[in-house]
Amino acid sequence: MKLLIFLMCLTAYVFSPIQGLAQEVYADTIRTVDGRDSIYIQAAQIKIIRDTVWIQPESEKPPTDIIKTKAIGRYDRGILNYRFIPKGNWIGGVTFSYLNFESDDSRLLFSLLDGFDFHGRTLSVKPFVGFAIKDNVVIGFKFGYNHTLGQLDNLALNMDDLDFSLHDIRYVEDMYTYALFHRSFVGLDSDRRFGLFNEISLGYNTGSSRFSRDKDESLKVTETKVHELHLGVNPGICVFIMDNVSAEVSFGVVGFKYRYEKQKNNLGEVGHSRNSGANFKINILNINIGITACF
Repeated sequence: MKLLIFLMCLTAYVFSPIQGLAQEVYADTIRTVDGRDSIYIQAAQIKIIRDTVWIQPESEKPPTDIIKTKAIGRYDRGILNYRFIPKGNWIGGVTFSYLNFESDDSRLLFSLLDGFDFHGRTLSVKPFVGFAIKDNVVIGFKFGYNHTLGQLDNLALNMDDLDFSLHDIRYVEDMYTYALFHRSFVGLDSDRRFGLFNEISLGYNTGSSRFSRDKDESLKVTETKVHELHLGVNPGICVFIMDNVSAEVSFGVVGFKYRYEKQKNNLGEVGHSRNSGANFKINILNINIGITACF
């Protein structure tokens, strides 16, 4: 009798429609055997193809902070862009750069020059503020100040038939920058620690420079007023060193400019010039290190 009951149960299990066929379950709740856990289904009818329903753990759910990036043309390169600067956040900070050169540190490089004495430096400070109009896209305003100094105290060259010397030449420039910028960020990890950005800025530069030189025991001074429009592209990398504070490094690679200069010297002579141009190279004088706060 027990054997007969066992064979009947086995036959019912083998020919059960759940093996490879769809079984319709008219219920809105699936419960485990012990009844402690439940899965609530919105639809009143579900179809189960196999006898096992896999539940994905919470930790394995796909991250929700991935920003969908539109493919370029027909190709999707599979680049993941994590949310780095959320929409509606403000960012503010300052970037700065400093370059100093002393001829005493480069004696070997200028060994052909006799009595070469030169020093120069460039200092740039640029505070900025921006607003995220959408995830990882920021527009803002930037103000900048740039100071450049170059002074040649002495330079002499003696080579066969070539002999000349220069001395007491000084150049000083002070420039102010007002610019609008657009930044696009690419988050590299889901923890919002590392990111890349590309900044496009349109700026107006204005300032003055002063060039002086001792010539024939007389001092010649030329002062220049500068007005310049500049369109620049500055890529960089950004790292959050604290929850809302990041460090960044950027450099200029492309620049378009239109420059107007008006000059006047101490003899009363007046002149002006216009020039325009484009640069497609890394500018070592435009490497900036900065601190940014996001709030």
